Amino acid sequence: MKRSTTSALTLVLLTALAGCGTGGTRTAPPQLGEIPTITGVGQVVRPIDVYLPTTAQTRTVERAAYLTSALCLRRLGITEPPGPDPARAEPADRDVRSQLYGYFAPDRVATTGYDAVVATGTGQPTSAATVQVLTGRDAAGTPVTDFQGRAAPKGGCLQEGLDAVGGAVFLSSDPSALPGGGPKEPLTDPRVVAADRQWSSCMKDHGFTYATPADAYMDPRWRDRTHGAAASAAHTPAELATAAADDACKRSTNFMGIAVAVQAAYDRQYIAAHPQELATFAQGVSRHVADAQKAVAEGAAG
Repeated sequence: MKRSTTSALTLVLLTALAGCGTGGTRTAPPQLGEIPTITGVGQVVRPIDVYLPTTAQTRTVERAAYLTSALCLRRLGITEPPGPDPARAEPADRDVRSQLYGYFAPDRVATTGYDAVVATGTGQPTSAATVQVLTGRDAAGTPVTDFQGRAAPKGGCLQEGLDAVGGAVFLSSDPSALPGGGPKEPLTDPRVVAADRQWSSCMKDHGFTYATPADAYMDPRWRDRTHGAAASAAHTPAELATAAADDACKRSTNFMGIAVAVQAAYDRQYIAAHPQELATFAQGVSRHVADAQKAVAEGAAG
């Protein structure tokens, strides 16, 4: 990973800022390691990552839940699938989205902006019978206990799919799913606040007024503009221009390098404080994956 040639100076300045205004009573923020220069999403690596499910593990669990739900439907005489098969979905390009980082996908911002447009509707309506058996409830909300003379599982075939993988649709890669809510997201850490200000000043030079990268990413102008399968999901010139400026300012101020370094410090602090909880969590992940692998094997055989 490329490192910033000015990291030592930056660290001194940020550490000095972190010590201001504490009044001698507040706990000092955790100490930083070296500040990297981050220009690509693949460089966003955190200490907590080793405790989170991998993409491959998550896809295995999604596939297991899908196959188990499909087998349940077929057992009840329904050949319609429970939805899009996750095995046929194209792997999504990696990006980073959080309250701390905002949005970071430098290879795509020129064409997809913040990639926040949500189109609803699949264009392939599911039959009422399939919906009832999947959800375990009819249109009036009454539990469905049987279908065409066959006993239906409590909670529907979707719940049966979830139960097959330990009760989760997929293993979350969000650190907030970790014990105690995971590491603190250091939004108010003085070093992050200073980085936000540098980024915001840069954005003003480009003609945009936002206090933090999250504010730019969460601008309601980029969100939920489409309704229905035929709606356009085009990204507006304003969105593309804002996202491009956001990315340029992240690069020129090394916002991502600073933010990742600060977050890593809080990760290390959290890991040191929760060794047993994290060990138990890791065991649970292993069980979920093992259950999912078994369900996938059984589904494939079926």
